[in-house]
Amino acid sequence: MRRLWRDQRGGFTIEASLVLPMIFYTVLLLLFFCLYLYQHVLLGQAATVAAERTAYTWDNSHKNVLTGANAEGQYDSLYWRLGDDGMLQAIFDWNSEGGTVKLDLPGGNEEAGQSLPLQKLSRTGAGLPEGISGEMRYDNRLLLRKVSVALERLVPLAPLEGWIGDVNQSVRAEAYVVEPVEWIRTVELARYFGEKFRSDKGQGGTDKQEAKEALKLFGK
Repeated sequence: MRRLWRDQRGGFTIEASLVLPMIFYTVLLLLFFCLYLYQHVLLGQAATVAAERTAYTWDNSHKNVLTGANAEGQYDSLYWRLGDDGMLQAIFDWNSEGGTVKLDLPGGNEEAGQSLPLQKLSRTGAGLPEGISGEMRYDNRLLLRKVSVALERLVPLAPLEGWIGDVNQSVRAEAYVVEPVEWIRTVELARYFGEKFRSDKGQGGTDKQEAKEALKLFGK
């Protein structure tokens, strides 16, 4: 028995048979983890690109989503920001949502009769990869206009589904609509009506209902 215990023949084979499976499964886990991170990065990149492109082309619905170019003479109506973009809702608090527009994904194709903000969201939503669900959202808080994109996707990892079940990934990206000239106009509009609302009618003031009706005429 002592001679067998001291015999080193076959020791490498026994050690390799014990260590190799551990190394093999560790490498597999690292590979699947890298695939998971890769898919998560792709999903995050899709959300970021969708938000940035939508915000960049928000000032003109005729702009190409990929290049930002538009044909000469193609613009939205002059006062689209007052009515279609929800500025009046943001100023006068017509409803609790204010100037908020939501688009459920998938299904981002433009349809007849859609509001202008929904059309702009649909143009970008239609270009997202297949198999992605979620929501695109536009919020107009008068001085803060933001496009939010929340995406979800089921990642098929067949070898791991039996252990951890379905793997869902979710990401969120935001981009702000930046229009320096229009921002200055909005600030001046807010200051003007803020002073009007604080003053009495005898001192040149007005109420929200009168101001709303006046701005509605320009928003058409």
